[in-house]
Amino acid sequence: MILVDTSVIVTFWKKPKDRWRQVFLEEEVAICGIVKAELMHGAQDERTLSIIVEALSEFVYVPIDETVWEDVGRLLYRLRRKGIAVPFQDVVLCALSLRHNMPIWTEDKHFELIKSEVKELQLFRPGDCLQESK
Repeated sequence: MILVDTSVIVTFWKKPKDRWRQVFLEEEVAICGIVKAELMHGAQDERTLSIIVEALSEFVYVPIDETVWEDVGRLLYRLRRKGIAVPFQDVVLCALSLRHNMPIWTEDKHFELIKSEVKELQLFRPGDCLQESK
């Protein structure tokens, strides 16, 4: 299972890439509440909001249970001690990813910064499982 970040879905909706479409169709791709909320927040009107909610219902949903929050706090502490400041929601996704041993599929550079300190974090790239489309 691959945990997808908001940045990938927004990029895909704006300019679909064939190899990304292939990942969405062939792999088990999941979202969590943070991704859902961020995407809904970007809706321009009620119609768009309904379309987003419907589209997101096709994804596997990974809940953020109580045990993840201590992981988030520890991870934030670890990053702060190294002078790494990143958005809170990105750290939540990382903690969820680590807890469930899922790679994160993202276009957001903050995750590379987190990975520089958290070596066990897995980042997914579409080429990891697919041949590049020509």
